[in-house]
Amino acid sequence: MKKYIFPVLTAFTLVTGCSSSGDESSQEEHGEHPEQSAPVLTYEIGSDDWSAITTYSDSPKVLEAYQFAVEHPEVLDYMPCYCGCYEEDGHTSNTNCFVDHVEGNTATLDTMGFG
Repeated sequence: MKKYIFPVLTAFTLVTGCSSSGDESSQEEHGEHPEQSAPVLTYEIGSDDWSAITTYSDSPKVLEAYQFAVEHPEVLDYMPCYCGCYEEDGHTSNTNCFVDHVEGNTATLDTMGFG
């Protein structure tokens, strides 16, 4: 009987220690986080306030790419995107990877340009 106690206790410890309770606090303790949605980034055209970009990236190249995309969509409209975002997001050109849509003077930016 004694020779079965250690294997049974080991198996019981492994099963209970590896089981997931499924609650959010347990996930946070293990470094798992629920999937977060992408932030909504807006830019007022002509304002030169790029805090929507600089909040998420300190790369001057990323900022320059977004500035170019907003100021010259006619150039990027002719550059197809090959990253596969057409199937997922319906992007038809490189403009769509940086600018989601423009309403009046407000451009809603796409986060894909962050890389």
